[in-house]
Amino acid sequence: MQQQKRVLFTVLDWGLGHATRSIPVIEAMLQRGYNVHLAGEGNSLLLLKNYFPDLKAHDLFGIQVRFTDSSFGIVWMIPSLLKSIKQEHQQFLVLCDEIKPDLIISDNRYGAWHLTRPSIFIGHQLYLQAPNRFAKWIEPILFHFHSKFLKRFLKIWIPDASGENNLSGILANHPSIAQSLNCEFIGPLSRFNSSDNIPTENNYEVVVLISGPEPQRSIFQEACLQEAMRINKKTLILLGQPNKNEQITKGSITLVSHLGNNQLAPIIKSAQYIVCRSGYSTLMDLAKLNKTALCIPTPGQTEQLYLAKHLSNQHKIVFQEQHQMNWEKGFQDLSDVRQLSFSSDKLLLEAIDKLSF
Repeated sequence: MQQQKRVLFTVLDWGLGHATRSIPVIEAMLQRGYNVHLAGEGNSLLLLKNYFPDLKAHDLFGIQVRFTDSSFGIVWMIPSLLKSIKQEHQQFLVLCDEIKPDLIISDNRYGAWHLTRPSIFIGHQLYLQAPNRFAKWIEPILFHFHSKFLKRFLKIWIPDASGENNLSGILANHPSIAQSLNCEFIGPLSRFNSSDNIPTENNYEVVVLISGPEPQRSIFQEACLQEAMRINKKTLILLGQPNKNEQITKGSITLVSHLGNNQLAPIIKSAQYIVCRSGYSTLMDLAKLNKTALCIPTPGQTEQLYLAKHLSNQHKIVFQEQHQMNWEKGFQDLSDVRQLSFSSDKLLLEAIDKLSF
């Protein structure tokens, strides 16, 4: 009997999005007979361990980041990020010596590569955006340096579809990307199954999805709580904390630390209004369920700001900045937008079936 190929799968721990979108990839690898090992830290690894309790998991120390509300916040973090990536890479060398994987798959962990073992990077944010419109000239320079990190990987899997019907816009579809990197589109990824098979539960008018790194996660939570109290609609606020098991009700507002996919999908599907960050994984989940939302980008995350503006210009979401959040106006504007949509699931399985190592 042929021995199972061993895959080391690791995700970044900046919010839960990298973990949730990795669920369908891991499921597809298991379906194709691979022996998958998980690696990571924090809530992201905890979520995957809860979802795949039979898989062996390895704890790592990852990149720590705290986003401020400065548009140049990520720029000031570059030296510490580079240092963290180097430390991360040393950890993976040790881990690879221990478990000897045949393949490494990394969702946005730049240090998860190996010279003698094929490594795949999953990411949509390839053409980095400048902190503001007056610094657009720096984007080709950013891509030049970014591509040096990406070229350490055998291939880049882009969780999107090519062509006009895409979610990521210029982030994954800029001409420089195809010219410089070995990329393959694997289709949008969502933890949810087909929207057609999800029952509806009309329990809440408003569903709020809290996500992202601190301190902005808590700032967003408090701002949403204040808005929910002001408009007085039946509201569910999901805190994105799988390490807790809490539920608090305050009048018309219910706060829940975390819900599993089977519980969450019907609630989102039936919600009249959704409020969330414009993180890419959240947008893919909304597209899978054919929903739209009032999206509030995380301050300091240029990718989320770009996605919010890009999809708002296409009339697929409503975009507001955090310091100007107004649910009443946002909900009124949602009546004029169309739902996000999801393309074929087949691209992922095709990409896995083409693997040769």
